[in-house]
Amino acid sequence: MRKLLISILLAGAAASPALAGPHHDDTDRDQAREERAQAREERQQAGQQSHEERSNAVERQSLARPERAERAPPPQQQSFDRQVRVQQMNVDRDARRDARDALRDDRRDQRQQVVEQIRDNRELRQSTRPVPNVLRTRVPVVSNVPRVGTQPPLPAQVRRTVAPQWSTSWRNNDKYDWYNHRRHHRSLFHLGFYYDPFGWGYSPYQIGWRLWPSYYSSRYWINDPWQYRLPYAPPGTRWVRYYDDAVLVDMWSGQVVDVIYNFFW
Repeated sequence: MRKLLISILLAGAAASPALAGPHHDDTDRDQAREERAQAREERQQAGQQSHEERSNAVERQSLARPERAERAPPPQQQSFDRQVRVQQMNVDRDARRDARDALRDDRRDQRQQVVEQIRDNRELRQSTRPVPNVLRTRVPVVSNVPRVGTQPPLPAQVRRTVAPQWSTSWRNNDKYDWYNHRRHHRSLFHLGFYYDPFGWGYSPYQIGWRLWPSYYSSRYWINDPWQYRLPYAPPGTRWVRYYDDAVLVDMWSGQVVDVIYNFFW
């Protein structure tokens, strides 16, 4: 009996370590797993901290590093930039020139308007000016001595040429639209001061009256009538300037063949 009890006790003692062994192994594995997880977390925190430190160091270096001077462009780029600058300068110069031209045109138009107003006022004054006696009748006073309000006598010699044949129908021909031509070439019709050889002042002569020879001397000839869109004078006649009028004169008798009042200004 005693042997049986001893055998049972020995068997129980042997079985106790066998039963406790697996539980102890599970505890060790859990503890090792926790230690590995904690070590991995520590490594991650250390890596993150190291990354932040490196980033901060790079940022400090970039702030402390002096800015490098810009590299000079190559010669081809410099030449291109120079051409671009020259072109821009040319464009700016053209723009300034166009602005100056526009301003000059505006000023010229303003001057022309002023001149036209002055001319209109002058025409009004001329229209209200008393007409000389020679112009009030169809039989002007003839005189051998030049004086105001008279016309010279006919030449004593016989006329050796045919009297000019002239018609005023040319005024209906658009080819001789001198008025429209003057609107586009006003400076051409601005001849400046008129010198009166006798100092009598302006008198609106009509067709058929005669001028004293001093009024149609060569200094008053209109040498190129077409320049003013006037028809060419027939043989024996001349277009002359009389104040602001264009007068076609018979050079033998001094008779007015045709007249355009206020032709010049």
